[in-house]
Amino acid sequence: MNIPFRMRPVQGSPLRRPVALLALACTGLFGIAAWEMSSSHLQAKVLAAFADHLAFRVQAGPNEAIRFPEAGPHDNRLGYSRLPSFLARLRAAAFQVERQAHWEPTLTAVADRGLYVPFKEKSQAGLHILDRAHRILFQAHFPERVYANFDAIPSLIAATLLYVENRELLDPRHPKRNPAVEWVRLSKAALTYPLRLFGSDERSPGASTLATQLEKLRHSPQGVTRSVAEKLRQMASASLRAYLDGEETLAIRQQLVVDYLNALPLGAVSGQGEVIGLAAGLQAWFGADFDEVNRLLTSSAPAALTPEVRTRPSAGLQTNVEPAARLAPSV
Repeated sequence: MNIPFRMRPVQGSPLRRPVALLALACTGLFGIAAWEMSSSHLQAKVLAAFADHLAFRVQAGPNEAIRFPEAGPHDNRLGYSRLPSFLARLRAAAFQVERQAHWEPTLTAVADRGLYVPFKEKSQAGLHILDRAHRILFQAHFPERVYANFDAIPSLIAATLLYVENRELLDPRHPKRNPAVEWVRLSKAALTYPLRLFGSDERSPGASTLATQLEKLRHSPQGVTRSVAEKLRQMASASLRAYLDGEETLAIRQQLVVDYLNALPLGAVSGQGEVIGLAAGLQAWFGADFDEVNRLLTSSAPAALTPEVRTRPSAGLQTNVEPAARLAPSV
């Protein structure tokens, strides 16, 4: 027996299409965000264009609107924070400023908003006194020994530093990456930080990169991070500094390794004072010659990686050092 029947279309929910479109949009946004976090492509365009206006020129006459740093250890050590008092004393002694740096308005605005002024900083200061024939009569540097550039650093030292502190820093697959932010570590730190405020014992992973650590060591008051606001200040300042030369940052990232090894504070020694940089640390704590250590670490001889020849402990100082080859996987 044939029973006639009619197929009726199933009426879909009126919310099905908007929900599908929303899910598609969220997926697309998530993909774009993930791509941007790894490549920093959009950040590079925006920050490089902005950094192009962060300029200054040395011109005739004093600049009464210039801003000076205040309390960072590096600023104090090199005398930058004391420049206002130096200038006042010189003026009181009848000296005049003939030429001084004059800032672009954008650079002034960045300083007025509390960021650390982005410019290419030096790790080594010094004094050269020359005679009228330009022969050196006296010279002094602080720190005395530094790495001149990235190629001068033994790969074992660079690899060990990056493995411990900032593993993705020199990834060549992302030439425009912002070295101031590692999004995975930052996200973990942001998620665990509120738990600590409520008494949780959950350990918060560090979100610092070499770039933000340098901002802290050089410019943060007393060289420490005391608040979330200070951490954001370091990140914003380091981000602007990273794009001073344009969108591609690999050369800047290599320079971060150089600056970190040259500027890392390593305590103090009686009769000597601060120990700044790897070269001074090797001499102060191990009695090791900087050039010799670098030669041994770049040597192909297996003996160069043994603790006995890598360090020469000072009198009374005995150390147990693991071979560097075990500490520094290739990066």
